[in-house]
Amino acid sequence: MAELAQFLVKAFIIAGTAAALVMVLAVFFKWLPLFGPKRLGVQVQPAGTLFEEGRCYDVLLSSGQRLQALRFEGIVEADAEAGWSPLRQLAVLRRADGGKVILRLDSVRVFEEVAPAAAPS
Repeated sequence: MAELAQFLVKAFIIAGTAAALVMVLAVFFKWLPLFGPKRLGVQVQPAGTLFEEGRCYDVLLSSGQRLQALRFEGIVEADAEAGWSPLRQLAVLRRADGGKVILRLDSVRVFEEVAPAAAPS
């Protein structure tokens, strides 16, 4: 009977040690990414820093429509209480013929700065 008791004590010690090791390793691997290199996330800039006032841009929209030589005039700011992100704001641009274009910034796929279009004679 004493041998059985010794065996059970040894078995519980080994099982407890193995369980403790598994828990320590689980905690280690859970916290390991915190000590590694940081991932670069997407940084959303305010729309006013993306465009420069008075510069001309070619714009490609998500719909595939291309708008060329638009002069940037400003950003329509939304109420902070409305909870709009900077990409849901509106940009006011002007065409070469003087027409106004108002774009939702989240509909812009690509924009490229270009030389201003020559004034019509």
